[in-house]
Amino acid sequence: MNHKISELQTRYSLSSKQSIYDRIKALHIKPVRRGEISSDSLDKLDNLDKFLKNNPGAALSDFPKQTEAITTSKLDLSSGQLDKSTEQLNNFNETLQLVEAIARHFAANQDPLAKYKTLEYAAKHILLLPSSKIKELIGVNPCNYGDKFQRGNFIFEKKGIKFECL
Repeated sequence: MNHKISELQTRYSLSSKQSIYDRIKALHIKPVRRGEISSDSLDKLDNLDKFLKNNPGAALSDFPKQTEAITTSKLDLSSGQLDKSTEQLNNFNETLQLVEAIARHFAANQDPLAKYKTLEYAAKHILLLPSSKIKELIGVNPCNYGDKFQRGNFIFEKKGIKFECL
């Protein structure tokens, strides 16, 4: 369904038509016909209006660009299950919380032996690893231990600027 641009000034209680055109331009909305916008565009304008009313003094450029309905996977941390739902991600905090929850989910489900398997592979295939990779794998900077040190069942020996895992 299409909506007339001429009715938007009244809808949002604005004093000028120019305010409507400024909002349309800021959201990169293209009219579907002369003087008409789509329902999706109207939803975007409604979200912008809510944002401006909830944030007095905010500029159009302060409005988050990504406010469309996004299908997301919300993580229920208590059960570890993913709940698929469609919701409005209107502000940065909700988006950040969602990303953090997904990261925690993947970190919790990572193979606990993956780091040791990587070290075993490096030792078996006589790979030279940079100190940054060793620090990532064992949590300790090998440069602090000299030319040779042992961590668990692995012995690390410095070869030039890299370390060999034995």
